[in-house]
Amino acid sequence: MKRVILFCALLLAISASGAVAQTSGAIPPGHQMLSSPEAFADGHLAALDKQVNLTADQKPKARAVFMAEAKELFGVFGDKNLTQEQKQARIQQIHVSARDQIWSLLTHQQRKAMMEAPAAPRPVA
Repeated sequence: MKRVILFCALLLAISASGAVAQTSGAIPPGHQMLSSPEAFADGHLAALDKQVNLTADQKPKARAVFMAEAKELFGVFGDKNLTQEQKQARIQQIHVSARDQIWSLLTHQQRKAMMEAPAAPRPVA
């Protein structure tokens, strides 16, 4: 029963964030992998690695960031005390925090590759 409720919450969150994906023209890599925090982290790690060619040292650090992000997101999705607006605001905060942490792991060349990629996230710094 908990899985059904979690699945419904995930679908609701995905549909609520669909407008953001539609304005950019595509769903960001990894976001279709919301079946578990591990799948989320692995999907995001694979997409980032493909984009910037992570080093062996960077991969476990980046995966740890994505796992923490996923766990926080799953917590927000299942929080019945938050309104949809509060959930969206919290989700945005979580994404920004993870993006900034990932950005700090990248080399100058990798950052440049991210900035030049289509629909690349552009950190505020």
